[in-house]
This record gives sequence, C-alpha cells and structure tokens, in this order.
Amino acid sequence: MTESSFVHSTLEDGEDLYLTDQWKRKYHFKIASFPVPTGMAFEAIEVKADNALGYQFNSLSSFDTDPAVAKQAFIKKIRKGLNQRHLKKVGSEWEIGGRDILRGRIEWNDDLSDTDLDRVFVIDGKRITIDDFGRMLGAYEGWRFEFRILDPYSQSCP
Repeated sequence: MTESSFVHSTLEDGEDLYLTDQWKRKYHFKIASFPVPTGMAFEAIEVKADNALGYQFNSLSSFDTDPAVAKQAFIKKIRKGLNQRHLKKVGSEWEIGGRDILRGRIEWNDDLSDTDLDRVFVIDGKRITIDDFGRMLGAYEGWRFEFRILDPYSQSCP
C-alpha cells in the first residue's frame, strides 16, 4: 500500500484577500482552502512586503458545509481577529493591553539578530521574542496566570 501526500502553499497558490480593520489599517492575505480527512481546511496568511511574520488564520469545516458559507464564516473569523488588540505600544516597547489577555501563535525563528532562541510569538501580527515577552510580564510579578495551547483550527481567534 502506498500513501499519497498533499503539498500545498497558500502563499503561492492562494487567492488575494484585502481587508481593513476598525482602525482603518489595511491587510493583504493569501487565502486558500483544501480538503483534509475530516472536511475542508481554510488558511489565510498575511502578506508583508518584507516577508516578516504576520497574522495567520485557520479554520476547519465539515464536508457537508456549503463551501461558500464556510468561506464567509472563515472571513468573519479573520475580521474578528484583526479587530482585537492584545498589545499596546508604550514608547518603543510593547506591553500587554488593557484586558490582560494575549492571543497569538508560536513560530519558528531563524532571525537571531535580537534573540538567542529559535522560537518567537506572533501577537497582533507582530513578532515578539521570548525576551520581549518576558519583559512584558515584569509588570505582572506576583500575579497568577493561565497559559493554554490551542489547536490552530480551533474557533478561538486568532
């Protein structure tokens, strides 16, 4: 028995999607859908001029969902994610925003110019090193926290 594999690149094969957030900032995404064993997967990757890490969204729908309805639900998820802010900039430093919540993703890092670690966080579409993340937590010394790891296809945003 031979197994087949599926190779896909949303950045190369996806369609262009342009969205504007509630602060009038414009975003360019490549968006694609493709079949997976449990249904249809959707992926959107922010396109940045310098190829820097940015927003990325994923969603999964069942096979019996109308593809147009699933795509619109996915775009709604992207809009919701773009209209949430978890960071605030104070001077030249990022801080945790007013709701004391961070959402984002963990990514591989091959840019070691500002950190010795090969992982970074992407929060609000911005690359945050583990060192920067640690500095953000300084204001919360003595507080409790909850850290949850979520499947990229979960319904939580982003």
